[in-house]
Amino acid sequence: MQRSKQHLVDDLIREFRASGNEDNAFDAVAAQRLGVNETDLRCVNIIENSGGLSAGELAARAGLSAGAVTGVIDRLQRQGLARRVSDASDRRRVEVEVTPAFYRRAERIWGPMAADWHATLAERFTTKEIQLISDFLRATTEVARRHRERLRESR
Repeated sequence: MQRSKQHLVDDLIREFRASGNEDNAFDAVAAQRLGVNETDLRCVNIIENSGGLSAGELAARAGLSAGAVTGVIDRLQRQGLARRVSDASDRRRVEVEVTPAFYRRAERIWGPMAADWHATLAERFTTKEIQLISDFLRATTEVARRHRERLRESR
């Protein structure tokens, strides 16, 4: 029996959410291994994925206040996982970036998982399918971003 597109989308959303829940559970253990809390781990992940960003940008992406993000950056800096650096084009602006120490510590935690992802996904999906999955993830990220803003604005 052919399932409707709506049912397939429902299944896809359910699997996406299950994947997110598993990712969150993994991150809880990873945060313990790094010696940080889960909010700090989420922030260091945002910093790393962006290649560095300002404290204000980090606060917006993490959904934190300016004061809260300052505390996060201070803690990450004390742990040696991130650092503040002056912006080369505007010395008044400070960016936050991860450190080489973060990468050394992260490799022990995420390295085996990344290798497993590469092997599993390369074996299971074609290049075209991987591109399609990436498109799906970008779309779900944008939906989540829109609705995070919607909730923030409707206080």
